Amino acid sequence: MDRRRFLEVGAATLATAVAGCGLGTGAETPTDGDESSSTPTETPTPTATETPTETPTPTATETPTDTPTPTPTVPPQAAQVVAVADGNRTFDPQVFEISTGETVVWVWHSSGHNVRATARPRGSDFTGTPGGDDDLYDEGYTFSHTFEVAGDYEYHCYPHRNVGMTGSFTVTE
Repeated sequence: MDRRRFLEVGAATLATAVAGCGLGTGAETPTDGDESSSTPTETPTPTATETPTETPTPTATETPTDTPTPTPTVPPQAAQVVAVADGNRTFDPQVFEISTGETVVWVWHSSGHNVRATARPRGSDFTGTPGGDDDLYDEGYTFSHTFEVAGDYEYHCYPHRNVGMTGSFTVTE
């Protein structure tokens, strides 16, 4: 009966390790004292699986995660980067100025937002993010637009417009 229990614990430990949970039941396995040929095969597998998962992966993942997670690549030609909902329902900066021919990049720091133009100069093709008012984008999304028409622009996040998630900028010649 001890051998059956040993195999059940070993199978459960192996299944847990494969699933990525890495529970501590593998430490109990060697104390059963069964010297059968199954012992060397089952004991190293969970240990080998647990060690790489616990040591390198979290350490490598935690360091970048502590810094801003959604750090998408912003084109080097971007004249202005706007954070979308970085900790609250605002655009940061909320007001800025660029020159004609320059590019603005909006970077999503949380999900469920969009950029919709509310005012723009005549001749401008800026409407905001693709789609309509109800098309929302997730954390990590980036949207860029190059502005060729000088003038004043205003925009908002459609679902959060009533709580002040608005922005504006001026394009100068």
